[in-house]
Amino acid sequence: MDIFTALKERWSCRNFKSEAIEAEKLEKILTAGGWAPSVMNLQPWRFYVIKNADLKQRLKEHCETLAQTIFARSGWKWVSKYSFEFLVQAPVLIAVAADPKDTGADQFVKEQGTGYAFSCCAAIQNMLLAAHALGVGTLWFSLYDTPQAKEILGIPPHLDLVSIVVTGYSAEGEKHLPRKPIADLTIIRD
Repeated sequence: MDIFTALKERWSCRNFKSEAIEAEKLEKILTAGGWAPSVMNLQPWRFYVIKNADLKQRLKEHCETLAQTIFARSGWKWVSKYSFEFLVQAPVLIAVAADPKDTGADQFVKEQGTGYAFSCCAAIQNMLLAAHALGVGTLWFSLYDTPQAKEILGIPPHLDLVSIVVTGYSAEGEKHLPRKPIADLTIIRD
């Protein structure tokens, strides 16, 4: 698939079939994550592949409870009705974590030291694009309480859970959301 086609056509899936992802495809998706650029080439990411139904169910229940807390604090009705069913539907969750010590020289700049997280985000984007090119649906997911999610998924305390990639075959048609014109998002300083 042409990279520009993949960029334009990739979308966020929230309804998955239970069908397993072939081992070769999953390996390609993970390998694409590993090919991402990273600060000082530290490649700080660790990919936790979660297939266990109990762990996914526990994460779903945690997220449902968290959503009610967010609703109580924000008043946002959509949060109280948000379905986390995709967490148990999808055959694979890929939790992307890294050690904050594995960051670049930015660790010596006040209030920075986040290069490791930016590197992980590049890996996530690579996985999203690779999955799309392979016909696999994904969702970049981050609505969880990090310490509790780490405990549920067995991620060591010294690592930061940057995000989770929900991965599987879509049970619905593609849903593309409109994009803002790039001219509205671009500031040119000549």
